[in-house]
Amino acid sequence: LVSTRCTSEMAQASTIGFRFERALSRARARVGSRDTSSARLRALAHRPVPRSLGGEKRGNAVRISASAGALESSPFRMIVLRHSDSCTQDADLRDHDRPLTSWGRTAAAKLCSELVDKGWAEPDLVLCSASTRSRETLGEMVRTHAPLGKAETHFMGSLYAFAAMDGLTADHLRETVAGLVEREGGRDDRVRTVMVIGHNKGWEEAATDFAGQTVKLRVANAALLEFAGEGAGTWAEAFDQNAWRLTGVAKHGLREPEKECETEFGGDGDGPMPMPA
Repeated sequence: LVSTRCTSEMAQASTIGFRFERALSRARARVGSRDTSSARLRALAHRPVPRSLGGEKRGNAVRISASAGALESSPFRMIVLRHSDSCTQDADLRDHDRPLTSWGRTAAAKLCSELVDKGWAEPDLVLCSASTRSRETLGEMVRTHAPLGKAETHFMGSLYAFAAMDGLTADHLRETVAGLVEREGGRDDRVRTVMVIGHNKGWEEAATDFAGQTVKLRVANAALLEFAGEGAGTWAEAFDQNAWRLTGVAKHGLREPEKECETEFGGDGDGPMPMPA
């Protein structure tokens, strides 16, 4: 059993290491220019995306259920959501496995209520980091607003790993969203709103990249982005234009905890290791 587990973890680490090198090469290639070609993004859309951990066996994707989707005329929208608070006193617990605090559960529910009020609580597709705190954030939100549970949902280890890598998260989200939608039959006409749940520093970097302005995300905050370009019929084309408008940052509305978690990895306790712990 131990040998099997080690082999599995080594294989996962090798896969994410390869994806990191590939993403790093892409980032270096575009230094000095924010432009990306349509051909490049269409090629990215056909690449395999990370699989989730467990759940109904469709690859490794977890299909909660497919939502009815939205009309093709509605704009593409993204919800870039940072998980809720997850401080812990258990020094033996891996960063990846830290659960939400009681305050964090309340904050996740309050954030969901704010998204409901703003009309942003029923995405067609949810991509969630496989970390415990991200899963539990989504769980609290579904308990608050059951229709959120109807979205097609994937739990992905790569969202945890890439969030720690300088300047690579936005490209990874572009590749993963466009690739997943197109790989499963070109569903751009009904997948109009995507929620991505993960970690800083990558989530702030990605939201800032998409919005073209500085975006700050504390725990249980979500950047609400709407495509503001023209003529994009697919997610790949929308990402190609990179013309996103920040409509606002949804917040939980609670008094912030005295301080966010601090771990041996530094920062605010939100930074996962460059490789999954």
